[in-house]
Amino acid sequence: MALTEYFTSAITALLSNKLRSALSMLGIIIWVFSIITMLAIWEWTSSSIVDRFNSMWANLITVSPGRSNSTRVWSVQWGWSTSNLIDDSFVEFIRNIPWVKRVSPTVNASKQFIYWTYNTNSSIVWVESLYKDIKWITISNWRFINDDDIRWSKKVAVIWYTISTDAFWSGTVDPIGKEIKLENWIYTVIWTLQDNSQANRRVFLPITTVMNKIIGTHYYSSVDIEVDDSTKTDLYQAYINTELLKYTKTANADDAPFSISSMSEILSSVTAITWTFTLFLAWIATISLLVWWIWVMNIMLVSVTERTREIGIRKAIWATRTDILMQFLIEALIISVVAWWIWIALSFVIVNAIKGILTAVITTNSIILAFWSVVMIWIIFGILPARKAANLKPIDALRFE
Repeated sequence: MALTEYFTSAITALLSNKLRSALSMLGIIIWVFSIITMLAIWEWTSSSIVDRFNSMWANLITVSPGRSNSTRVWSVQWGWSTSNLIDDSFVEFIRNIPWVKRVSPTVNASKQFIYWTYNTNSSIVWVESLYKDIKWITISNWRFINDDDIRWSKKVAVIWYTISTDAFWSGTVDPIGKEIKLENWIYTVIWTLQDNSQANRRVFLPITTVMNKIIGTHYYSSVDIEVDDSTKTDLYQAYINTELLKYTKTANADDAPFSISSMSEILSSVTAITWTFTLFLAWIATISLLVWWIWVMNIMLVSVTERTREIGIRKAIWATRTDILMQFLIEALIISVVAWWIWIALSFVIVNAIKGILTAVITTNSIILAFWSVVMIWIIFGILPARKAANLKPIDALRFE
């Protein structure tokens, strides 16, 4: 028989029993649609996580006092966590390093936050005005620490969402303009940050307030460095580390009186986590694929049983073993390919429908994966029913009831 005759015969057989053909396709459509769409959503999720880190802090490097390979030893002055390493000269030296875009030193402490009867321990961070831009802090209400606050060492405060809702009765009282007490000093709240993380119980104050009015320190707890190219953060980090070793006159890097880190290290961990989840989903997809392959093979075997007499009649009128084998293989091929095309159309419809909620990414790899899945269905799980049909003896097939 010619190839066109094989296809004609297969299509005729499929159309003669539409329910059986539809059930065979249904298994492939459900698997491919659910698994590949799930992978498409995860592709968007993982890329969004990585892009978020890249867009926010990928070009940020932090330098702190203390060696990175040992427990930091701080010199404590009036309870403030500072050391005698990062001073104005140290910060100015960093500003003049090539590729450094902006520099923002900070002073950190842990102090009691008091408002009327509310009393809790909070993390205090004294910052400069550009800290907000370097850290990508989201504006919730009014403003952040500005240049005037820094210039005049004003006693103003910016508080995070969590501590704001706790202290001001779950947001029923507007905190803007209210006076809070941090240890023995009074500050006026000028801004709140919209962040509901339980870890964010921080309070931001002008850095000059602590340095000029409170303890008169001239040393910083850390300095955040923004470089001009996020794709070369690791290279810049190594270069800055080398320059700071020269500045501190340290011959051995292990003896450096500072530690230097970047968000690229955290990004590597995030990437590893997303890759682990990707492998987990791949295992789920593989198991589901095996289930649906068996589904299709079972439907095809039932088809052989139902058509035993038909096969016997065809063999009785000189249909060869190859003819029967090719017909059943082509039927499996048509079922698989049609189901594959239906999945592609259905997936794009669903993806466009959920664009307002989230963005699923149907990649070329997903389509190729689905294609090879249907090929495997055709080659592996279609061959067994086809061989069974081709090996039937005409006399036994004609006697089958």
